[in-house]
Amino acid sequence: MTQNTLLDQALEAEKQNRFPEALHLLRKSLRQTPATPEVLLPMARVHERMKKYAEAQAIYSKMVEAGGKMSTPVALGLSGALLGQSKFEQARKILAALYKQMPNSVPVLVGLAQCARHREDYTDAGKLLDKAQSLEADSKPARHERAQLQIATKAEMEAVKTLEANVDRKDPHPDSIDLWIDTVKKQKRDLYLREKLREFTKRHPQRPEFVFGLGLTYSRAGEVDNARVELEKVSKMLPNNFRIVYELGVLERLAGNIEKSQGMFEKVLELKPDHAAAIRTYGVDYKYAYGDPVFARLNTESANLSALQPMDQVQMHFALGKAFDDVGELPTSFRHYAIGGQKKRKQETYNEQNSARMFQVMKALITKETMDKTGQKGYEDDTPVFILGMPRSGTSLMEQILSSHPQIYGAGELKYMTSALENVDILGRRLKLGDVEAAFPYDENATFEQRGKWFADMLKSLPPSGKKYPRIVDKMPGNFNFVGLVHAILPNARIIHSRRHPVETCLSCYRILFAEGHQWTYDLGQLGRYYKRYWDMMKHWETQFPGVMHQARYEDNVADVEGQAKKLIAYLGLEWDEKCLSFYNTDRPVKTASASQVRKPIYTTSTNRWRRYEKYLGPLLEEIGEIVEEYEAEIAHLAPKA
Repeated sequence: MTQNTLLDQALEAEKQNRFPEALHLLRKSLRQTPATPEVLLPMARVHERMKKYAEAQAIYSKMVEAGGKMSTPVALGLSGALLGQSKFEQARKILAALYKQMPNSVPVLVGLAQCARHREDYTDAGKLLDKAQSLEADSKPARHERAQLQIATKAEMEAVKTLEANVDRKDPHPDSIDLWIDTVKKQKRDLYLREKLREFTKRHPQRPEFVFGLGLTYSRAGEVDNARVELEKVSKMLPNNFRIVYELGVLERLAGNIEKSQGMFEKVLELKPDHAAAIRTYGVDYKYAYGDPVFARLNTESANLSALQPMDQVQMHFALGKAFDDVGELPTSFRHYAIGGQKKRKQETYNEQNSARMFQVMKALITKETMDKTGQKGYEDDTPVFILGMPRSGTSLMEQILSSHPQIYGAGELKYMTSALENVDILGRRLKLGDVEAAFPYDENATFEQRGKWFADMLKSLPPSGKKYPRIVDKMPGNFNFVGLVHAILPNARIIHSRRHPVETCLSCYRILFAEGHQWTYDLGQLGRYYKRYWDMMKHWETQFPGVMHQARYEDNVADVEGQAKKLIAYLGLEWDEKCLSFYNTDRPVKTASASQVRKPIYTTSTNRWRRYEKYLGPLLEEIGEIVEEYEAEIAHLAPKA
């Protein structure tokens, strides 16, 4: 096969997004004849398309060395590879030289706009984009950069519209797909995102960006089988892509295949040794020790920590916090947790006053008296079961025990209840619960019964193969905010309040990097104040709606697994099943930081561990000291006999 034929086939494969095939053909062409720009340019471009920017840069640099000067196509390609690696100043110098030669080049204008945005010169970036789009109105790179600028200037709704003009078309723009997915996710429009990704994947089955996005959406929802299909499909399209391998590792961890997931994280670190998220996630299920190669790798990759991207710095600080905790250097461990928490807060702001106000509104508005005055009835379905409380209070363990029963399906942490309750009418006052996707339009003013039915229907759609279960568990801890409303729209639902020692709960929250939300966990003082508001809210529900919740303490579960499990099953109105005692063998996804812990029998060392860290918890203990005394009095009967 001639070089021209190979090159034509490679270019066609690239056009159809068959990148591995394109690279194979280009390499085959190189073996036949010496390297030429006609082969090296598309090879570098394909590497860029696969987001292998360092490899693309190396090819472009090789072409410069071979030719003695930088041609315009090589200069444009090299600047793109540098931008892909966030090497903005290097890219800007190349682009500035090109601009003198080609002031009306759209790629040059867009590249310079990206550099201007990076240095927060949004006015200059806007002017450059205005010029680019006046020259080429349908320029996909210009429109993509416009969306980036809109996001940087807090105009995210406009950014979504801009991006969809690049995505919802016959020739979608690859980078815009990724950014569109991320932006819609930040707006918490999960239902919309899934629907659109299914549509786009059917329309463009060979576009890896859509397939990867859909797989990621399934994975985040805990739909392991669906996620595996899509992620393995895109893995074949883009083999050895570290992003895909990482998400497959997360998925296997979710499915309980910890050994397999650790192997995948190792592969990610072979492909990209400084992948901060893989380093941290691998360390969650690894016991660090001085002198071991994993600890050495962590120290090596964190040596230049301040040069990392902001979120990568957060990942590394939490990884270091865990590592130094494992080796007993607690002052260093807590310093890393504190710094990591501060940096995380800069990524996602937290308004403590708004949070406190929501607690006050719920307590004032949702009482037995107001619920009775509405005159509304809920949807009478006894399928839903809620496990709620503080994060890290034992909700995952409790769900794992219940899900081991053949008549109970554990659906994980669902976001449906907030959507069901958004804009609900309570005696003429409409509740705004936050930045959430409403199940019902405001103008519809859905009834309690409609909202309860919507939630129950969503719940029943989750078990695989359409299997029906008498009980389905939603273990979203944050539903503790809505107990009175949950009871109003689903009066026959079972509600289990999971409780655990206040300091154990808060300490566990503080040392975890949550995938999203929970911004109050990254500062010990704010964490303590949030816990106080939670404690007060639960007392409010107990007073206003007595008997609605079943109280379950983690310490009681540890002391008497069988006895407490039987009480839970009886509360759910089901016959006892011995499988509940072998909960650690149950094969089901666990979408939280407890993914590996629930695969093990209960261990008593998980209670009262906080004393080891007491001297570092001053701001927390100052806030919740009285609550600790009250809780410890409740569990005094479990203390060892003298």
